Amino acid sequence: MKKLILLSYMLLAGLFFLVSCSKTESPLLPEITMDIPSQGYEVTAGTQLSLVAQASNADGATYSWTNNGQEVSQQQTYNFLSEVPGAYQIGLTVSTTDGHASTQFKVTVTSSPYITKVFDYQYGPGQHASIVTTGESNNFIGVPWADGKSFVHLGGWGGYIIAGFDHTVKNRDGYDFAVYAQPGASSEPGVVYVMKDTNGNGKPDDGPWLQLKGSEYNNTETIHNYEVTYYKPANGGNVTWKDNQGNSGELIPNFGADSWWWSGYGDKTEIAFDGERLPDAYVNTSTDSSTESWALRNGLFTWGYAETYNNQDYDTNLKANRFDISDAVNADGSPANIDGIDFIKVQSSVFQIAGWLNEVSTEVSGAVDLNMLNNAN
Repeated sequence: MKKLILLSYMLLAGLFFLVSCSKTESPLLPEITMDIPSQGYEVTAGTQLSLVAQASNADGATYSWTNNGQEVSQQQTYNFLSEVPGAYQIGLTVSTTDGHASTQFKVTVTSSPYITKVFDYQYGPGQHASIVTTGESNNFIGVPWADGKSFVHLGGWGGYIIAGFDHTVKNRDGYDFAVYAQPGASSEPGVVYVMKDTNGNGKPDDGPWLQLKGSEYNNTETIHNYEVTYYKPANGGNVTWKDNQGNSGELIPNFGADSWWWSGYGDKTEIAFDGERLPDAYVNTSTDSSTESWALRNGLFTWGYAETYNNQDYDTNLKANRFDISDAVNADGSPANIDGIDFIKVQSSVFQIAGWLNEVSTEVSGAVDLNMLNNAN
């Protein structure tokens, strides 16, 4: 009887061993459960795509994300971001002590017809200095006026914004790109400069800016290679200035002192700008010395400048001024003959305080590649 009981225990132990072995030999492998579109993902250049690894049987799992074969993250969430259009092969491996599971899918980065990045923004002394922040430059990126966006104040003479597309805007017949104005009707002309990304590093560091020649380029009142240095007000007074033509003065606002016109410059005691100075844009047409009636001068700014309304290149539907890359000129005024551009610079270019209008300040809301925009429509 004892032998029978002992044999029974041995059989039970063997059975337990076999079951245990069976479990060991059949581990619960992780299984990726992400809902990935059959064609992969599509995003616009410069837009972040958050990819979150989801898997069952993944207790204690580790993660490995790859982009075109190179590991880019070991976190559960991978934030994909590229400013270069193209197809990217994304891989994910989820590993546990029992094994691993892998998957691959495509992320297609498409071009945007609009500005995708701002590289620099400098406000020229003016009435809005106290409200301007670096974040305002975001109004120049993407679809104009979307999601509550407004426009960018460039301030008085010299203020500028430098921005780029995620692709090269080709120089084709006719207008190539447009710069959106603020919705309005009072022209405040700004000169537009362009640059091509010759070295391919995605930065506007490829040499001198090329000016887009406008209607006042050869005007005798236009000053090329103009420079102004503004100085911090003393004792609550006005901003003062000196230029490279031997002139100096102060910025006198319509009311009070303009010491607040310096509020955006922190501890700086002076700030300098250079560029092209256009003719004064406005004239007081009032015949009564006690009143002012400012009007845009007749016959000026008929083409080639940002934020100029009712001229040859202003598109009322787009609310934008259109530009031809073929108008780009070298410093000596000769044609630059470039086949495309990647970066633009828009600069406030009229140095005038027009009475109750205060400083003539260019205000813009972005830019667009017209060829891409037209093809999209």
